[in-house]
Amino acid sequence: MKKKICTASLFAFVAIFSSLQANGQNTPPSCVITIPHNNAYFEQGTDITLRVYASDLGGTYTGGSVTKVEFFQDSIKLGETSTDTSNTFSYVWREVPKGSYRITAKATDNDTAVFTSAGVIITVDSMAVPSIGLSAGKGKYVANIVPNSVRSDFNRYWNGVTSENACKWGSVEAVRDVMNWTIADRAYNHAKDNHMVFRYHVLAWGSQYPSWIESLSPEEFQAEVEEYMAAVAERYPLIDQIEVLNENMVLNTWNREEHAPGTPYFRAGLGGPGETGYDWAIWLFEKARFYFPNAKLVINDFELETNSAGRNEILDLVKVLRDRGLVDGFGTQAHYFNVDGINASSLKSALDAMAQSGLPIYVTELDLKGKTTSEAGQLASYQTSFPVYWNHPAVAGITLWGYVEGSTWVSGTGILNKDGSERSAMTWLKTYMAGLPDVGYPFKAAPQIVDSTGNLLTNGEFDAGKDPWQIDNYNNGIGTISVVSDANMSGTHALKICPSIPGSEPWYVQVFQDAPFVDGKHYEISFMAKAVAPRTIVVTMQQSGSPDTQYLEETVSLSTTNQTFSFPFHPATSDPTNRLKFFVGTDAKCLFIDSVHYKEVEWTGYDQPVAGPIVSVYPNPVVSGRVTVENSCTEKIETIELIDIQGKLVQTMHPDDSRVNIDVSHLNKGICFLRIFTNNSLVSEKIVIL
Repeated sequence: MKKKICTASLFAFVAIFSSLQANGQNTPPSCVITIPHNNAYFEQGTDITLRVYASDLGGTYTGGSVTKVEFFQDSIKLGETSTDTSNTFSYVWREVPKGSYRITAKATDNDTAVFTSAGVIITVDSMAVPSIGLSAGKGKYVANIVPNSVRSDFNRYWNGVTSENACKWGSVEAVRDVMNWTIADRAYNHAKDNHMVFRYHVLAWGSQYPSWIESLSPEEFQAEVEEYMAAVAERYPLIDQIEVLNENMVLNTWNREEHAPGTPYFRAGLGGPGETGYDWAIWLFEKARFYFPNAKLVINDFELETNSAGRNEILDLVKVLRDRGLVDGFGTQAHYFNVDGINASSLKSALDAMAQSGLPIYVTELDLKGKTTSEAGQLASYQTSFPVYWNHPAVAGITLWGYVEGSTWVSGTGILNKDGSERSAMTWLKTYMAGLPDVGYPFKAAPQIVDSTGNLLTNGEFDAGKDPWQIDNYNNGIGTISVVSDANMSGTHALKICPSIPGSEPWYVQVFQDAPFVDGKHYEISFMAKAVAPRTIVVTMQQSGSPDTQYLEETVSLSTTNQTFSFPFHPATSDPTNRLKFFVGTDAKCLFIDSVHYKEVEWTGYDQPVAGPIVSVYPNPVVSGRVTVENSCTEKIETIELIDIQGKLVQTMHPDDSRVNIDVSHLNKGICFLRIFTNNSLVSEKIVIL
């Protein structure tokens, strides 16, 4: 059965915005809160900077000026200002107490026309604000996409989320009335849990839409679009920006016809051109304004940097929407095929033209690979273009469209290599962002939580919230993590882990943080833990991604009282992608961890120093396919592990004799490793096979 839409309240809402239509010869001003974003988090007692982009440009009629912007918390007026810097009006809300707030702003122009912004919902609480992403504290967000799952390094680089494909109507409702939200939920929940910007991509797009809409009557089509909007709004209440219409350009140089081939279905189904030429788009944005009162409504397209005729076409559509107060953002995709090779001056001129919309500009799908596809070419393209986007006063934020080579939609656009190492463009971007002045938002940069003993983990005491700790669920396992202050462990806060559907294997629910290591160094892992009732967990050091090499595995038994656990870790290889993981599946009992440490240590023995050589290993290099391990002291060799160059455990031996011959002929030429355990020591030996 179809979900019924309440039209009475819709008509009332539309009536409000109809009153904002051009009155005489005046278009109402724009008014868009760009800082903070929807779902932002702040520490109680701190000052919160509110920034509003307001302009009288972009409508059908000659623009005037914005005379003042007023700032509100719910119905309470916080203050006002008549001073702007390049159309941005700012106000500082002092010493904000703990609570959840809805912020709005109201802009008034010189002809007394008034427009009220979409709302922004923020949270103020007791925990410190974590530093998330390259642009933490730099004034604008730098976001990226979540394709299917969230990479463990996502929060290190980015502080905003867009789902690559999962929010498109064709992905959500490929079969009529059968909704698939799984991957969209994953992206949204990561943004929600980490208080990041979430951009919904996309409501109406003449591509990747459900094919069943093509046979609908206009009445059915409109009912289905409205039903889809209602479902999105109910499921994702903290959307910051929503692309209401995507790729509508006709006057393009890409294919000489409409950007999206299915646009005619939307145009005909939503009311046709009508008197304005864009009646169907007006209907679409009116409905979006009703269902998403706390989200910025954005129009999005590509070729806007290089195609002036197409850009003007989109600006004409924006005029119609601006006259009615129905649009809050001008989205430019900024793909490589429009931006690679453009010079800085031409790019700035294009952005200046986009800013004539009177709206903040959102860079929505930036990906660059260079005028000539190469790492050096990509670096040059970033160095030319990124600062122009970042420094333009109308640009409110930037989203990259993927970041790992081999996993982006077009080869050559990744700024990390497949193994997670950084390409030149990423190295430059990190340096560029670090050199920008710290203005305190978004995600006010807090010092990294590193203790005096040299903890290599971030936030091991959980005093800065959950970040960068993450939880992954596999094979239908389900678990959640939260930071609590009543666990009575180390310090003020601890991490609570609850596997509601624990599954049949420990790894079905796992909590982790990146923990890279280097061959030849020695480490110690320690943590405090307890559970609501006795249970076990598994602590691992595991490679991120295939072949999921496991370098360490320790099973520990938890009781209801605090216990401290400690393990030595002596890797025989290096792995920059390794993660410290807690496998908590197979048992639904909640547990708590705190004071998690991973540090490099000095080491001369497994438990205590041992004088003199322990074993001899020869010949090395190996030419005969066989290596000998000979015990040269009184300690008994208990275990020998043979490990290949990938860190994979190939063979485990428990010798009875003091001399052991080990066959390595089945291994590839190159390097392998031996780990030799006695009752109180461990020796790692690198072997060269010729």
